[in-house]
Amino acid sequence: MSDNSIEDHINELHQSSPEGEPLNRPEHATDSYQANNSRIAKNTLVLYLRMILVMLISLYTSRLILAALGVEDFGIYQVVGGLVGMFTILSGSLSVSTSRFLTFALGTGDPGQLKRTFATVSAIHIALAIAMFVICELLAVWFLEAKLTIPSNRLFAAKCALHCSIVSFSISLLNVPYGASIVSHEKMSAFAYMSIFDVVIKLLIVFLLYISPIDRLIFYAILGLATGIIYQIISVGYCFIKFPECKSAPVFDRSIVKHISSFVGWTFWGNAAVMLKDQGVVILLNMFFGPIVNAAHGVSLQINGVVARFIGGFMSAVQPQITKSYASGDIFRLNGLLVKGTKFSFFLMVVLIFPIINNTRILLDAWLVEVPDHAVNFANIILVYTFIDCFTTPLYTAVLATSKIRAYEIWLTVLYFTNIICVYVALKLGVVPEMVFVLAVIFKFGVFVLLIHQCYNLFHFDIHGYGRLFVVVVLPTLVYGCLLSFCYQSFINNDSFLKLIGFTVVFEALMLPFIWFYGFNQNERKFVMESIKNRLSISKQ
Repeated sequence: MSDNSIEDHINELHQSSPEGEPLNRPEHATDSYQANNSRIAKNTLVLYLRMILVMLISLYTSRLILAALGVEDFGIYQVVGGLVGMFTILSGSLSVSTSRFLTFALGTGDPGQLKRTFATVSAIHIALAIAMFVICELLAVWFLEAKLTIPSNRLFAAKCALHCSIVSFSISLLNVPYGASIVSHEKMSAFAYMSIFDVVIKLLIVFLLYISPIDRLIFYAILGLATGIIYQIISVGYCFIKFPECKSAPVFDRSIVKHISSFVGWTFWGNAAVMLKDQGVVILLNMFFGPIVNAAHGVSLQINGVVARFIGGFMSAVQPQITKSYASGDIFRLNGLLVKGTKFSFFLMVVLIFPIINNTRILLDAWLVEVPDHAVNFANIILVYTFIDCFTTPLYTAVLATSKIRAYEIWLTVLYFTNIICVYVALKLGVVPEMVFVLAVIFKFGVFVLLIHQCYNLFHFDIHGYGRLFVVVVLPTLVYGCLLSFCYQSFINNDSFLKLIGFTVVFEALMLPFIWFYGFNQNERKFVMESIKNRLSISKQ
């Protein structure tokens, strides 16, 4: 790729808006841009170091959990988790709102507004935690007994796991404002340490399962609840020490409640549709195929979760900057972050997903004692679904930053409700379970198109530069990756672990130079090298 980069194209395009009006770009913002870019680089590095460790521990933990619980109990636990997940509609909306309003308040630079916002969202989440506990206890137990396919001899254990999941879910609601504060302040090192602590505790839990004095499924649920309580105590303590606004007593500020209510009112429907699509799939798979297929789904989600954490780590470093850029009126920087955020996350997904998709069976055979049927196909299709997130997540963050989300949430609701209806009809017609996730990928593309349309309508979105990113960078990289995969698979057709290692080494050896010299422009290569040098010099001091 020539040094006449996509960023340069954006710079030229945004000297004026489509209507000829100058965009709000600070004239003396170079130092601020460099500081913010350095913060993104630092936070990204911290998050990825954390995620490598988390990934290794999580994969090992998942293997032990499946072996300790067995395929049937593992599938039951996945169903129970999906049942509690049905009640995250409102909590999901409030979580998104909390992150958006806290980050926006930080972007405006008003400490008083920040304190009032945190106090209000804390009060809201306390009330929500109590309400969700009561609702889940009344409805979830009934649904478990009346609708789900659970072996009679495991019904009591499933109920115990459900009660623990409900309490754990209620506690997690109390933690939302504190987690959002850590991300909004971009203290990713603390976020990384707490995540590492979380997975280490979960690893300890698995070892305790083998000496469990009671039923393993019940014991696993109890230990999971204990972990949630400890995590909540640590998060609250850290925020109390580091962030002055977190010491504010919970209170309902009417003006803030009004703004949040309006925001939540529309995100509620979008979250309801997402919940119905995600958790509804778990329940439908159970109703049509039983807990064994749920176990396969759970295993595929573990593989997908590893990849999703990597992309989520990068976006966690970029998302606050996107929101703050809009809050400060710097649309020029906002557009630059959308293009760069998409490009960098895309490259990360390419180097991760291609080796996995081409060797999923080998990975699962090496990872698990017993690989459930359908797990390989489920994992590959869900990975494609997650791949699309590297394009949708930056755009979704920008749409949320504007707070003008009504049209987006309405169309999102229509898309995802249509998705789950199509899934139900397809299952009634007797299709294979893989078709459930193929439909999800198709509708995810619809969401991507919707987000592009909304960004174009809501602010001076550089749709030409964004389109050029796809034509010049994304498509050639995908074609190159597919050609590498096809050539290697044509010559090596066995399923040994050496094939996995060989494919990964060859693919990365050929793809990384391609990304470095073709995908990055000169300024981006310089920025990456300076970021690495700065981090190395800091580590030597």
